[in-house]
Amino acid sequence: MAVVPSLPTPSCTESLQPPPPSRQTRLKQFLETPVRDDLFLECQLLVLSFSIGIQDATSFPDYHCFASNQTGNTVLFAVGVAKLSTIFSIQNIGISLSLFIFGVSIAGQIGNLVGPRKRWWLLLSSVLQTLMVFAATAIQYTGPSPVPDHGSSALAVLALLAFSSGAQVAMARGLKITEITTAMATAAYVDIFIDEAIFQRQNRKRNRRMAFLLVLFAGSFAGAFMYKAKGSAFALLISAVGKLIVAVSFVWNGELKEEEEVEKAVLQLQLSREVGRVRSYFKE
Repeated sequence: MAVVPSLPTPSCTESLQPPPPSRQTRLKQFLETPVRDDLFLECQLLVLSFSIGIQDATSFPDYHCFASNQTGNTVLFAVGVAKLSTIFSIQNIGISLSLFIFGVSIAGQIGNLVGPRKRWWLLLSSVLQTLMVFAATAIQYTGPSPVPDHGSSALAVLALLAFSSGAQVAMARGLKITEITTAMATAAYVDIFIDEAIFQRQNRKRNRRMAFLLVLFAGSFAGAFMYKAKGSAFALLISAVGKLIVAVSFVWNGELKEEEEVEKAVLQLQLSREVGRVRSYFKE
């Protein structure tokens, strides 16, 4: 009688192991994970800052207002209302200021709801911002030359650029890297020179602010000279390409681990407690 060899029985640990996640599950987990705060993310924000510098350097000579620098627009709006100068268009400034605020509000509140660091939100928000800049570029390329400083095409370009800039700033602030706002320079100038540790060798916040200002400065100069050599449509195209590179690169950002999230939450709680103690001290 032939002996039938017995098949090896799986061990208890092998039989209890869950099946590997499906491709769809892995993709969902990948998109849902928050991105890590590291040098790669800082570089992405710096590229966005460079792109914003280009946009403001081209929007001001074309439309006599800024696409993202709303401090300047606020002052120019007052100058225009007071009729101290006929150069500035109240309509242009109003569209830029209101659409920037609208972009910040929409992107900021959606980010609060879904999670501002989640990869899918960064990808979606960045792609939409980039498409707006490409649309503004297309309007300028297909429109009359020189670019008219008023009218429907001017308002459309300003609306697209301002909304995109507002959404970009909201996205950047949601990442909690407050030293790189990607747009506003005044606070960075102040924070650098009031920093108690300004001369210390290891000072990441100071380094971030200085890098942001240098890149914004470089983007503004690049935009100005591209405008002079090739026109504003070409400069906007380069800005859109820069934003597109960042949008695509969010695929490669590192994942923020749960323990890192807990550590950040603990640090935030400690900071809020210290602020509360300082406030109570001064009230007494």
